[in-house]
Amino acid sequence: MEYKQKVKALQPQLIADIQALCSIDSVYDEATVQPGSPFGAGCRRALDAMLALGRADGFVTHDVDGYAGDIEVGSGEEGICILGHLDVVPVQPENWQSPPFAPEIRGGKLYGRGTSDDKGPLLAAYHAAKLYHALHPEQTKKIRVIFGCNEERGSSCVRYYFTKMPACRLGFTPDAEFPVIYGEKGTCGIVLHGRQEEGALLSLNGGTVANVVAQQCTAMLRGEPAQYAESWAAFQAAHPNIRGQWATKGGNCTLSVFGQAAHASTPQLGVNAVAAMAAYLQQVTPNPLCALIVEKLSDTAGGQLGIAAEGQLGALTMNLGIAKFQDGAWELTLDLRIPHEVEADKLAETVRTEAEPYGASLEYHAGRALILDRQSKLIRALDAAYREEAPEGGEPQAIGGGTYAKAAENCAAFGPAFPGEDTHIHDCDEFMDLESLERATAIYYRAIELLMAD
Repeated sequence: MEYKQKVKALQPQLIADIQALCSIDSVYDEATVQPGSPFGAGCRRALDAMLALGRADGFVTHDVDGYAGDIEVGSGEEGICILGHLDVVPVQPENWQSPPFAPEIRGGKLYGRGTSDDKGPLLAAYHAAKLYHALHPEQTKKIRVIFGCNEERGSSCVRYYFTKMPACRLGFTPDAEFPVIYGEKGTCGIVLHGRQEEGALLSLNGGTVANVVAQQCTAMLRGEPAQYAESWAAFQAAHPNIRGQWATKGGNCTLSVFGQAAHASTPQLGVNAVAAMAAYLQQVTPNPLCALIVEKLSDTAGGQLGIAAEGQLGALTMNLGIAKFQDGAWELTLDLRIPHEVEADKLAETVRTEAEPYGASLEYHAGRALILDRQSKLIRALDAAYREEAPEGGEPQAIGGGTYAKAAENCAAFGPAFPGEDTHIHDCDEFMDLESLERATAIYYRAIELLMAD
């Protein structure tokens, strides 16, 4: 197939573009938010870099107030749109083998934050769109490549974009996995608040964002590390997957616990440092906060709360993403992915009832589930494009992750991860396998070709 050879030929430039874009730290930064940069300076730099790429290639671009932008590949009426995001989740550089914003190739893999979520896939789809445009000079329809800067914090970017720009008539977002995604679970974000006396526990801080399994948690305790040595040694012996580090600070001591990050849609694949910290602290200084975490919030399936559920789109999952305790006040942030059959209001009320005995109050917000017709042109075309590359690759699927498909019309999540491939998204040492990148680019090219055909 001629297009596969051309896809192979464009890989060096694609990899260079990914390295350049992934060298930009585009984590949300509240300190640098201003008009035109609603998500901070890093996201603004990434948006400018993507727009500059489109202009250099000779295409029309639009900057929608710094929330999102687009590149129009071709001209005429719109055929399809492709949506990807430029923002990334926070990093803990000390846990990476190489600097997260200095992309590095090792062993046939490109390592760096954003290489697989979602700058790398976005650029693969963009290069596939350019190739389609070059190989189909007779085409009178355009491809709109849309990119936002706030997907990891709720996708307000593209929702704003679509208030200013035309809706998407047909498209995909390269921000999930193969085969094509026909369903995405609903979401429910819950924040629990409470107060308690400090006691031996003076403060606690764990996790960075709700949609990542907390990789690190630090607590300040009264006393010296020596008085906790025996209990900590026993705890570590019982939990060999947990690593800890003690330090003395201002007449007290701190304990930092390290787990394993994972995406909030698959929290069972991670090791939650907040849950591990609470389990230890409950042994040495029992308190309502740690009791709540240990007794009600450590089960990623929600069984301790009595909210476990299974539906057409899969099972409910729960991630304890952020924990804070300071000056007698605490706050816990939960990220739940729920089957569409589960009513978020009833779920939140159950959590409220279960948490109240620990002195907790609750606030929450819910997001809708997405179910697309598996017999639609969109799903059938994306499935066909994938099967040309992977004939035995499985059936259209539902996932717990949430993508831009929920914010657009007639849009499905599609790739780039292949079945069984773990690219460490939202984790340390995130990577894109270069062979998989080439295969995904070819699939995106073929998908564009099928979707653009009337």
